[in-house]
Amino acid sequence: GFMKEEAARREEAELHRGHQRPRSPRGWGLLQALWYLAFYRPVITERHLRRRNLEFLFIRFSAWQYAGCDKLWAGLVTTLCDSVRHHFGALPLSVYHVMGARPRYASGFSQREWVLKRGTCLKLWALLAVLSAGLTVLLVALLVPGVKDSHALKVVGSTVASLSGSGLALGAASILKNLLVSEKKKIERLTNSDKFTSQLGFMSKVRGEVEGLIGFLAFMEIFERRQLRVVLEITSLDICYPEKVAGVLNAINTLLSDANSPFIFLLAVDPSVIVPCLEQTSCMKGLADNGYLYLNRTVTLPFSIPEMGTRSKLQCLEEAVQTREDLMYRIITRNVERS
Repeated sequence: GFMKEEAARREEAELHRGHQRPRSPRGWGLLQALWYLAFYRPVITERHLRRRNLEFLFIRFSAWQYAGCDKLWAGLVTTLCDSVRHHFGALPLSVYHVMGARPRYASGFSQREWVLKRGTCLKLWALLAVLSAGLTVLLVALLVPGVKDSHALKVVGSTVASLSGSGLALGAASILKNLLVSEKKKIERLTNSDKFTSQLGFMSKVRGEVEGLIGFLAFMEIFERRQLRVVLEITSLDICYPEKVAGVLNAINTLLSDANSPFIFLLAVDPSVIVPCLEQTSCMKGLADNGYLYLNRTVTLPFSIPEMGTRSKLQCLEEAVQTREDLMYRIITRNVERS
């Protein structure tokens, strides 16, 4: 709640300073986002870095729900990919995978945030021109008197039209494939495949999916004219098997540790349970079998929640004994407050 209030306050302050109004990839904004995804490369400028308005995307990951998986950390990555896909929509993410470009940094203090992708435009215009020429030749060979019997013109026209049309169809098919096959399904296929789980190629492919997601988030930051932060709340890790606990922490350290990534991890665990789990696994080699040292290297800002007081215990007990209908009514009233 506090983070959402802070985001709303910063949004208001940014508008008060007279900066550009943020935009959303929904409604007419979706068409605009698709246009930029197809034909423009975003540029990270000094003006963008000075923006202070934030949007938080909260993702809850209960490790216990994936405790039965062989690769618990893959559940963390698929939850991340699926939540981002659901938040922004499948179509923008699919178009980004096929035609999008990662942002580049401005060479100076230019305020220009979008650069036309000339190569993409030339390829598209060339395909359309060849397609038009092929269709024209085919129509002439079919309709113009005196040329109808020319078999060669029909073959040339149909060949040129089919080749150029297949290039456009291939791009549309790639977008459709990414629309139907989500990142979650791709990683699940890799996890179930024996030929990848035993090779380095498996981790590199998953890493590639995560890097594509980071690039898409960086693109949407510039399009929405705000900073994006993805907050992953990781809970129930201390009731999983030791090897799987180490796997999730390794995923945080390796797969999602890009310095420019917009991820914030909230790890809610009991260290007295996690540390013995870590010390039972092989990930402690070289760290003097010290689980606390490993946790300190993983967690940037550790803090402890104080022991619950009597009033808080009574409040939790009151919520626990409430009926199912009371809990549902609370959800409805919260939705009313939000709207």
